[in-house]
Amino acid sequence: MFARVHVLATTPHQHDRGLELVRDQLLPWLRDSTGYRGLIRLADRAAGKTLVITLWADEESLQASAEAGDRLSELTAANVGATRLALEQYEATLFDV
Repeated sequence: MFARVHVLATTPHQHDRGLELVRDQLLPWLRDSTGYRGLIRLADRAAGKTLVITLWADEESLQASAEAGDRLSELTAANVGATRLALEQYEATLFDV
């Protein structure tokens, strides 16, 4: 499994607006994407930091979604006024739910 990690600097209002966008607009697109396996959204409101982690079945699916993922990250940040700090990719070497 592979993961893309979006790291955003957010205010409490930006966090809440971002949650709406992810839930209402990003998730439906992701669910239709080949190889999509899940999404985790983590927030540290006190530090003003939000992480959005998308999970992909394999490296091919991760790479195939890279351009759209980058663009969606930029649009989401722009729509809520958040600052994108990083966009990173990882191999998930252990995953237990």
